[in-house]
Amino acid sequence: MLSNRLYDWARLRILNSSPLANLPEFEMLAPASLQSVTEQPAPENNATADAQQQPEVTSATVDTPKPAINVLLLGTDGRPGEQDIPRTDTIILLSLDLQSGTLGMLSLPRDLWVPIPGYDITTKINTAYSIGELQGYQGGGAQLVKNTVSSFIGQPVQYYVMVNFQGFVELIDLIGGVDVMVPKTIHDEEFPTDDYGVETFHLDAGLQHLDGATALKYVRTRHVDDDYGRARRQQDVIRAVVDKVMRSDMLPTLLARLPKLLYTMRNSIDTDIPMPMQLELANYIKDVSLNEVRQLVLDNRFGEETYSAEGAWILRPDRAKVRAALADFFNTAGHSGNGTTVAQASADPAWVRVEILNGTGEPGVAARTRELLEARGWQVVSIGDADRSDYGRTLVINYGVPDELVEKVGADLDLQPNLSSLHGLNTSAPVDVRIVVGRDILAHIR
Repeated sequence: MLSNRLYDWARLRILNSSPLANLPEFEMLAPASLQSVTEQPAPENNATADAQQQPEVTSATVDTPKPAINVLLLGTDGRPGEQDIPRTDTIILLSLDLQSGTLGMLSLPRDLWVPIPGYDITTKINTAYSIGELQGYQGGGAQLVKNTVSSFIGQPVQYYVMVNFQGFVELIDLIGGVDVMVPKTIHDEEFPTDDYGVETFHLDAGLQHLDGATALKYVRTRHVDDDYGRARRQQDVIRAVVDKVMRSDMLPTLLARLPKLLYTMRNSIDTDIPMPMQLELANYIKDVSLNEVRQLVLDNRFGEETYSAEGAWILRPDRAKVRAALADFFNTAGHSGNGTTVAQASADPAWVRVEILNGTGEPGVAARTRELLEARGWQVVSIGDADRSDYGRTLVINYGVPDELVEKVGADLDLQPNLSSLHGLNTSAPVDVRIVVGRDILAHIR
């Protein structure tokens, strides 16, 4: 209770002290409860004032569509003490639809070959920031990256957040680390150090609790796969952060640590999100649960890996494939009017993280179940053995996904309806659905 009161008090104080508090747009950022505190009450006996206020009350009740909030997350390779312009090798668009309660994550690989608006050149997307900084672009390099991405995806990009290595580590440590399901063991003997040397980084497969330093290595290593695998790991860590903050109701507690958070932001994070908007987003996340988390990496499925005329390794996008992928990505988040509903989007199994545990004692059952589900569009993040090997009936444990998805996975496994599903109690689990395979479906997965 105390932390919630502190949250509300600090939030109101910062909103009122902000320069934006006097702007008309502030009414859109502040909820009705806060507006009632900051506004002077109308005289009770003034009929003229009541009549003038009535249209405003009526218009406020109209449920008008609001655009999604698109925030560009830029990860730089800036190291302590360096003064050179950093590279933005991590570019992820976070798309939050406030009305439908959905979050989308779109990763744009650093080698993506794109036009740079205003300069009549086409180059790798990770050079846009340095071009903007060196050429004195209005708004700087970050604004040029926003404009470049917006032009490429055909969607507005309202804000950016730029984080360096130190800021990433401190933010992860600030929330007490994150739990991540590592799909396969990582052993990288050439992981780069801050002094441009190398060291060995090893992380076993399975559920791992990562502190800031380990999480940074996890999202940076690429010798075990490629840039696209690294992009997927970055999205997984972001999703783990969202899970940690939302499922643990951490926002009131984090606000009590606001001085440390602000210190971290001043030294390691740059953003153009106004403070009132930051607090409104935090308040929104505190009060709702996400209906869907949509993830997309524009990898080599959506273009051709080749060399530029200058000899640089690039990913030349296939416009038709990219256009179709982006249409699906943004439609699923409820941004376009082509008839896609939130219910239809939430029923897509691709965003659900599935863990499969073998409860039969028969070798290879979890792997065969994974193959079956992946062929039907499910995202299997981990397989392993259950706590025992005598399960007669398969169990589907739901950690918060819509019921229709549980019914769908049950149908895909040929399970009897309403007999095999239950709700999980461990809300901090880094998976959305856990399947304990029993002997009842062995014939179906052979």
